Amino acid sequence: MDSYSARSTQVALDSSIAVMVLLNPDATDMELWPICPPPQSGLTTPEEFTARQLRPVGVLGLCGTESRAAFKEPLDVSTVDALARAFTAYVNALLGQRQAGDSLEWCERLFALPDTRPEKFN
Repeated sequence: MDSYSARSTQVALDSSIAVMVLLNPDATDMELWPICPPPQSGLTTPEEFTARQLRPVGVLGLCGTESRAAFKEPLDVSTVDALARAFTAYVNALLGQRQAGDSLEWCERLFALPDTRPEKFN
């Protein structure tokens, strides 16, 4: 069996989108750090990292249409489910996808707003 380091590196290398998973000790706080593509802005500060007691526990990736994971420790099913949902939301946000109907609903709500301009343009 490969080491965690080898497995996590392979997930990151094979994936078009990959993140490092950070959890606190009781898995009530999580954060996904972008690996690929690289982050466009700063990550959690060292002070916040320490205060939240985050530690790296794995790597999640998207290879084609298949998700991949490498964890350095066993995680319970509810934690893995939460991580899967968070990663799915991350990928959707990164790719600019929204749930079906979100855009249309937003446009309809925007169009329904009253026009408060003193003069309307013709």
